Amino acid sequence: GLGKTTFAKAVYNDERVQKHFVLKAWFCVSEAYDAFRITKGLLQEIGSTDLKVDDNLNQLQVKLKEGLKGKKFLLVLDDVWNDNYNEWDDLKNVFVQGDIGSKIIVTTRKESVALIMGNEQISMDNLSTEASWSLFKRHAFENMDPVGHPELEEVGKQIAAKCKGLPLALK
Repeated sequence: GLGKTTFAKAVYNDERVQKHFVLKAWFCVSEAYDAFRITKGLLQEIGSTDLKVDDNLNQLQVKLKEGLKGKKFLLVLDDVWNDNYNEWDDLKNVFVQGDIGSKIIVTTRKESVALIMGNEQISMDNLSTEASWSLFKRHAFENMDPVGHPELEEVGKQIAAKCKGLPLALK
């Protein structure tokens, strides 16, 4: 609820990013890590239609490696929970064929996952009380000014406080 996926979507859909990368793929990993499912999903995202080998992980990974070879790509692996280094290292080998400047964005709520992925990390914190109230007010009151309704403003501030600075909850 901190906005990790929202932030990644904003980057992924940015016009400059669209022009910069030849291939883009987004895959929601979630809790159950499955290299087969991730590989097949990424293949489908980059437009591979020949998935006849779709019951063999090794063949799928070879196909993905070929699809990425020499191309500048952006991959987003959203909501990663698995922090098993060996499993990620096996999957990471598929991405080494990309052109210089290729990027992989990983969103996670686990610091151990971020450490395994290495490189740059962007940590997101909860919103301040003022920012929380501002976001809540914008969504809850839309076109109405809460100042003219002090009873609603007080309740709104209490609700915003209970959301503990989480943008998704506030929205």
